Amino acid sequence: MSYHESAIIARNKDVEHIVNAAANLGVFGHGERKPKRFAMLVTTDVHRCAKQMQSAIDYLNGMDALDCGICLGDIQGGNYTENDGSWYYLAVNSSNKPFYTTIGNHDGGNNVKKELCGTKAEVLEKYIRTTRTRIRIPDIDKTYYSVNWDEYKITLIVLDNYMAPENRNENGDFVLHRGAECLNQEEVDWLVETLANVPQGYQVIIARHGYPDSVVKIEGDWTQEKGGFNGEEELYGKSDLVPDVVNAWVKGETLSKAYPPIEKYDWLPTLMVNADFTVRGEGVFVTYIVGHYHRDMIGKSTVYPDQNVISFAATANDDWQNFGCDLPRERGTKAEDCVTVFALDSAKRRIHLVRVGSNFTDSLVDRTYTTINY
Repeated sequence: MSYHESAIIARNKDVEHIVNAAANLGVFGHGERKPKRFAMLVTTDVHRCAKQMQSAIDYLNGMDALDCGICLGDIQGGNYTENDGSWYYLAVNSSNKPFYTTIGNHDGGNNVKKELCGTKAEVLEKYIRTTRTRIRIPDIDKTYYSVNWDEYKITLIVLDNYMAPENRNENGDFVLHRGAECLNQEEVDWLVETLANVPQGYQVIIARHGYPDSVVKIEGDWTQEKGGFNGEEELYGKSDLVPDVVNAWVKGETLSKAYPPIEKYDWLPTLMVNADFTVRGEGVFVTYIVGHYHRDMIGKSTVYPDQNVISFAATANDDWQNFGCDLPRERGTKAEDCVTVFALDSAKRRIHLVRVGSNFTDSLVDRTYTTINY
């Protein structure tokens, strides 16, 4: 069976032409072929569903419209040590295109117990370095990184927002919950430097597993009812650090600000941002893309309403992973799949989303595609 005959493609023939249109694949205007748009296959919250992960890679391989893929975190079902992760890296390494991995709260162990959790070095090796040939950063040494797509003038920044210190108690357990939201100073400095060095004319997408800043949901067919951007415990509170940095970058301004931990964790270091984007000048921010919530939601930052946030329904199809989602999942039908094509019309500043798999809600709302301006 060739990639183009894979089961997931056969199940989703009804959206193939929509995916191609979103990516401008084979589209003509005034007798000339229009430039293809950047198109990325988004998976998230796979939670050890190996079949769905492999199906996503099969779709990526078989669709010429797609440039790359990404998993937005929560590869494991519950904790770091439940399996060796080979099912994930074997699937990803079967991709014939770049594929990026974001670390989720379960991937280091959503716990403090030493027998359930891994260190950041172990997480790096298990999920990132085993897939480095698909990330196409051979010497990658961090769980956060960035890549430039020069042909589309796009920079993708992948953050790891689970960087809590690895202090242990007398029993060898971690003092801090491995799934607690937290950047560290090294990643903050890296983010500032990375944004400062984004080439002129490039637009930025930031991928992260969760989104700690409060957001205002956009009402519409893509945002399900009873959704919400409430994450796990944040060691620095509902931190606006990343949105603050992005805002300064968009405006080409300076930012000098301290971000202390909440009182409960006052022994943690205060994070410092010292950024100067005045030399680079103004930038164009596309959106944050996040997993974690297992729901389709589109929102805007409360603090910076020009910053979009897109949350995607879980790729996992276990019932316990989808109890809060309004998309019915049925094995043996197209509804057993749930991945999303994210295509970018950078000229008109529009994001096109196309659902591959379960695309009708339990209230019969059609969630096949939508467009978001930025």
